[in-house]
Amino acid sequence: MNKSRILKLLAYIFMPVIFSVIGYIFLYVGLKPYWEMARDAVAILGAEAPMEETNVVRDAIYDPKAATEDPVPLYEDEKKPEPYIRIENIDFPLSGSHYAQLICDDIGMDVPVYWGDNADILRLGIGQYLGSFLPGFGRMVVLSGHNNSFFLPLKDIEKDDIVKINTNYCNYEYQVTEVKVLNEKELQKYILDNLLNEEEILVMYTCWPFEFSAGRKTDRLTVFAKRISGYDVKWRTYEEDY
Repeated sequence: MNKSRILKLLAYIFMPVIFSVIGYIFLYVGLKPYWEMARDAVAILGAEAPMEETNVVRDAIYDPKAATEDPVPLYEDEKKPEPYIRIENIDFPLSGSHYAQLICDDIGMDVPVYWGDNADILRLGIGQYLGSFLPGFGRMVVLSGHNNSFFLPLKDIEKDDIVKINTNYCNYEYQVTEVKVLNEKELQKYILDNLLNEEEILVMYTCWPFEFSAGRKTDRLTVFAKRISGYDVKWRTYEEDY
């Protein structure tokens, strides 16, 4: 068998295989966004499953009744008579705990907030970045969620809208100051640069745009809000500070 016939035979055998592999690659890339959307939809439908079925999400510590009643004991310092909450009166959440409820009547949003923001948590509700602070600590609170489920209402949020975070120890209100689209790297830099600023800012973000688009989304709709009500949480008393 001459060399040309051997080459033709090899081409006859391997070329279909090569084209099949290339076809599968294009099929995977093209259908991946649809698969991810379907996966998230299935996860959302099963969000009411018992929490103990996953070792990532823990039992809820949030109690709606506690959020509507008087908060934990309040204290005042003689030199600065402004009521505050002592840190020892707070039931701190573990990673994966439903610890609060996020509400914005202006856009019809009422969703659970979990401590942590991994993929399993975001299928059940809104996740809080573990490097940020609980409400009341006078520092940044960072929340994220999927734009095709729990944070879908954010597409309608506007400046001056009121956002509430209800916890077992106090109910907090934040007023929206700005809504804008940031690249994910810009947002990450903003959070890291301002995380320890002595001002309580609520930052909520989700993927942008809301409409379906193929490929990975690198922009984030970002909502900034300042705290306008709720008690401070103190590590120590005013007298101990001064």
